Amino acid sequence: MTASTPLSLLAVLMVFLAVTLLVFGGVRLGSEWVHGRRLARAVRPLGITPANDKPAPRSQTVKRLSSVLDSLSRLSVPQEGWQSDAVRLRFIQAGLRGERVARNYYAIKTVLTVIIPALIGIVMYFGYRYDNLLNIGMAIFTAAAAGYYFPDYILKFRTNGRIEEMREVLPDLIDLLVICTESGLALDQAINRVSHEIVRSSQMVGEEFHLVTLEIRAGAGRSTALRNLALRVALDDLSSFASMLVQADKFGTSIAEALRIQSDVMRVRRMQRAEELAAKIPTKMLLPLVLCIFPALMLVMLGPAVIQLLTAINDL
Repeated sequence: MTASTPLSLLAVLMVFLAVTLLVFGGVRLGSEWVHGRRLARAVRPLGITPANDKPAPRSQTVKRLSSVLDSLSRLSVPQEGWQSDAVRLRFIQAGLRGERVARNYYAIKTVLTVIIPALIGIVMYFGYRYDNLLNIGMAIFTAAAAGYYFPDYILKFRTNGRIEEMREVLPDLIDLLVICTESGLALDQAINRVSHEIVRSSQMVGEEFHLVTLEIRAGAGRSTALRNLALRVALDDLSSFASMLVQADKFGTSIAEALRIQSDVMRVRRMQRAEELAAKIPTKMLLPLVLCIFPALMLVMLGPAVIQLLTAINDL
């Protein structure tokens, strides 16, 4: 047995422990999130807020995992004051509002950027006995770059998904607001009613507009609550919708008529987006048509003729 064999076994064991810790932590965090969502859905019809209940005591394993995540997050957390800048806004726009979201995010980023690339380098050097340090360095750099940008990609993916969901549901929501305002409800009451009704189509849109009603009840003001809504979702149509409501409230114009016009405009924009996507289909189909379908078609059409031609040439 050579001297590098124990080191290779130790490196493989370290990789196994790191992957096990990541899987266990992800499962624990996912189960806590699912249980929290179920509890919130169960107590919401009863008018009870889970925040008023006493939190359940955490186990020793969860406490140790929490301390490990705290230590890891300190390695990549930005400087002081980051909670009030664009980094915090990115979490909110992605729908992540928990107290431990930032800690978990930076802990995962530290593991993917520092720890896993280092373990990959150790395994490559001691486990597989790679002598080319350039290849090892390139592998470590590639893994670190991928681990650094992967959490950002997940945040962007969640944010874009929320934006698309709001873009699709917003015209229908405005139609419901028109019906409520024309039936005699005030705008605040209409938003509250619609936020409960739109949950059947989109849970996210219902929660966002329910937050608007909560901010208005807390005394933030309708214009401030609507601007915060547009800031949380980052959708241009929603920003114009919030500005329209603020201006209609400021100048005393008809809310129902303004909502009807806004709904027509958004439906026209949605139709234009659908037509734009339909117009791009021939261009997107050109590459797979040339690379995949056209060669197979030419093979089927010209294959028998080529075989007969080769047979005739051989007979001569």
